[in-house]
Amino acid sequence: MLQFFLRGVAPLLLAVGASGAAAHDYRVGAMKIDHPVIRVASPAAKTGAGFLTIANTGRTADRLLSVTTAAAARSDLHGTVNSGGVMQMRAQAGGVPVPAGGTVTLQPGGLHVMFIGLKQAMPAGTMVDAVLRFEKAGNVAVKFKAEGAADAAHHH
Repeated sequence: MLQFFLRGVAPLLLAVGASGAAAHDYRVGAMKIDHPVIRVASPAAKTGAGFLTIANTGRTADRLLSVTTAAAARSDLHGTVNSGGVMQMRAQAGGVPVPAGGTVTLQPGGLHVMFIGLKQAMPAGTMVDAVLRFEKAGNVAVKFKAEGAADAAHHH
């Protein structure tokens, strides 16, 4: 029995643990959340933008309704729209749709999470606990990793 564990189960557990830590991704239901990051203009800034990718591996559309964290006074889902040649941020009333079998990327210049009233400095490497709430899949706890400009170029 011990030999079975050491040969079969133990390596699998180590592989799962290592890949989860290195990949910085999460799952809830059919939703796969990849690489949540927060970017701020300076470590002492009071606002920051959150980015991530959501893949819906299911056959039913879902919707990201909110992102909450104790690290900020509030967090809103925003989109960026071009209004008469001027880029403006607008709250995403009703959340962000995630189509069945589709992928939605929250990224600079488009959809993103706006963290408003950050309660502490966010130097690169800081991990921010948050909860993503989906209409159908439910809640998933994630950690947004604070990134500096040099880190950002490697991921998005």
